[in-house]
Amino acid sequence: MKKVTTVLFMALMSLLIISCSTKTKKDNTALKAEIAELKKQNAEFAGETYTMASEIGEYRLMLEEIDESVAIYDDKNHTVKSMLASDNNDGALEEDILLHIEHMHGLSENSKHKVAYLEKNVKQLRQVDNADEEEIHLLEMEVRDMAYTIVARDNEIGALHEMVIAEGIGIAVLSEAYIEQAIYTDVLKEIINTAFFVAGTKKELKEQGILDMEGGFIGIGRVKTLNDNASLGFMIPIDIQQTDIIELEGKKAELITPHPIDSYTITYDKDKNITSVGISNKLHFWQETNYLVIEIKE
Repeated sequence: MKKVTTVLFMALMSLLIISCSTKTKKDNTALKAEIAELKKQNAEFAGETYTMASEIGEYRLMLEEIDESVAIYDDKNHTVKSMLASDNNDGALEEDILLHIEHMHGLSENSKHKVAYLEKNVKQLRQVDNADEEEIHLLEMEVRDMAYTIVARDNEIGALHEMVIAEGIGIAVLSEAYIEQAIYTDVLKEIINTAFFVAGTKKELKEQGILDMEGGFIGIGRVKTLNDNASLGFMIPIDIQQTDIIELEGKKAELITPHPIDSYTITYDKDKNITSVGISNKLHFWQETNYLVIEIKE
């Protein structure tokens, strides 16, 4: 009887192993298909052939897609670390690990492309009739926040590479692919660190079509703000990380765009003329918008 029980147990274990192996193969087949689809879409983004409707609903859907990709990416990161902690170090496990990392790369690159696409094209929404400026402003901030998130995840995959290499698993091809993606990471960092600045008298700003007393352009309320039809061409791009002081000339200065008063200081000379605006807390100063519009009073 004991012998029969042992045989039955061994048979059940064999079936379980076969079942798990079959499931893993199915999962890997599905994963390879997802990787292939990601590569196809990423090539469209890289070739600038990807297009979608300039509607805020479509942009929102893309943000949701990015958010879902980040969640899957985090899950894959956890999965690979669990695999590395496993006592099973056979070739099949290594193949699974490499497949999951390749999927992570595809998700990461896809998210980078989508954020860059949204940031580049979101300004088109402002040209749409009856555009909701508050909603567009919120969307812009969410795109920047997503850029922060993806750059952080990009740093994590570098650490994961080191863990995999430490286990003696070769990832030369994957590492090369990761290095090639660095250009897209730089695009995201530029989005995060780029702001736009302009200064002038009320007359100058109104003549250029910048100021609109009825408000709208960057969604900061129905007060004196930027014209919703104004072009960004008049604004000077500045590097947030490298800009501590904005030099000015005039008697007074009013920041039209919203920046916390405890994040900057205005400096005057001995004749009580303004010389500069100093940014004391960059993170706080740029938290609501990456535009800086200053009205100078002579």
